[in-house]
Formats: sequence, structure tokens, C-alpha cells
Amino acid sequence: MNNHKLDKGVGLIYRYHKLTQSSSRSWRLKLKPTCASTEIELSNWIAEKPVKENQSIAVFSTCQRFGQGQSGRIWHSPKGGVWVSAAIKREGLRENDSQLYGLAVALALVERIERMGVNVNIKWPNDLLVDGQKLAGILPRLYFRGGKLRLLRVGVGLNVFNNVPKEGISLKKIIGDKKININFWSSEVLLAIERSLDFLENKNYLCSKVKQRLWSRKYIDKETGYQWDIKGIDSSGRLILLKEDKEKVLSS
Repeated sequence: MNNHKLDKGVGLIYRYHKLTQSSSRSWRLKLKPTCASTEIELSNWIAEKPVKENQSIAVFSTCQRFGQGQSGRIWHSPKGGVWVSAAIKREGLRENDSQLYGLAVALALVERIERMGVNVNIKWPNDLLVDGQKLAGILPRLYFRGGKLRLLRVGVGLNVFNNVPKEGISLKKIIGDKKININFWSSEVLLAIERSLDFLENKNYLCSKVKQRLWSRKYIDKETGYQWDIKGIDSSGRLILLKEDKEKVLSS
């Protein structure tokens, strides 16, 4: 079987997921051969059929024309990567916990990739780097209604064997053809999203583990050019910065 094969439908993603003992969540999945954005497709799906309490949903796409990254940037997402947007019913988070949720997904995905012997770092708030090059990006969103959390949503882009821009890197480049199967990695991303919910139960543990895997211990302020030391991450996922006797907290 060609490890790089892009299979139609989501049957093999389900198959890989069922083979993993750690998976305890029920998913409804869709695959779009090509779309503008999985975020748009997910929004349309939710509008047609609200997410159930016991069944999360996810939309995969073989390629996106206008994949959404942080701050409205376009995410380069051709064939050969995992491009997915997911939604989960969840309570207990505050409106300013979006960054914390993004870090939980980032840490969970790092753990899945580390199982392959790859050293992965987190570039706060939502990127995964290998040797300083971008391997994955995460776009977290929390949806509230009437002051109550209704949905956790997250978009994930993971470079598997796709062509990448010069600042990017793919799993194929890192580990060769070993485990370079798009359905396997699609399932791994779903497992990471599931695992992220466990991390949210222990915020101190989550923040300490993220701090250990930070790409850099320094933060350069883009407006002033000043360099700050990263002291840690607070319970909302914000960076705690230190410069001489000054301390400040940074939101993305």
C-alpha cells in the first residue's frame, strides 16, 4: 500500500481511531476534497445540525484554498497535510480561556508527535516547531451564549507530506516515509483534541508542561524591540514576562 495515498471518505480515519485504545470519544466526520476553509465548512455544519453532547464533529479537507491561521493570516494547506476543524460540547471554561485551550491542544499534539521520536517545541501561543521551522498551527475558539460556554472549536493544520513554505517543515522531511499516512495522522490529531480536554482539568500541570516545551525562553516585543525573559504561563494561557524588575502578562 502506498503510504502517501489520499483515500476518499473518512472510513480509514475511523478505522485508525478505533484501533487506538485511548480513544473514548464518539466522532462524526466529514471529508471535503477541496474547500475554501474547514472553519467555514464546520460553521455551516453546526448551523444545519447542532453538536450533540456525546458526539463531537470534525471536518477534514484534502486541501484548502483559504485556510485560516492566527490573526486572519492564510494557512498554506495543499494536498498532503491534515487540515481539520473540530467542535466539542464542553462546559467549565471562562471567556478568556481561549489561549489556554489552544495550548492544551498544542501540548496534546506534541505528545502524539513525540511518540515518533520527534523533538517538538511550542511557539506561544499556537504553533508547533521543529528546529525552528513550523510543523503545525492551531486556531482555538470558544463559543458562548448567554454567558455560558456552548462549544469548544479548534482548527489544526499539520504538515505531513505536503509541500511547505520556506519557514515550514513536514513530518516526511523529519521522519522519512515511516508512518507517513494521512489517515493515521488525521486520527492522531483527533486523539490530541480528545487529550486536550484532560489537560484542562489540571491547569497548573498544563502550564508547567507547556513551559518545558517552549521554543524560546525569550520574547521580543514587536513594537519596541525590547527582549523579555519568559517567566511562565498563567492560568489563562498568557505569557508572564520579566525584564529587570518589571513584570507583565501578554495575551496573543
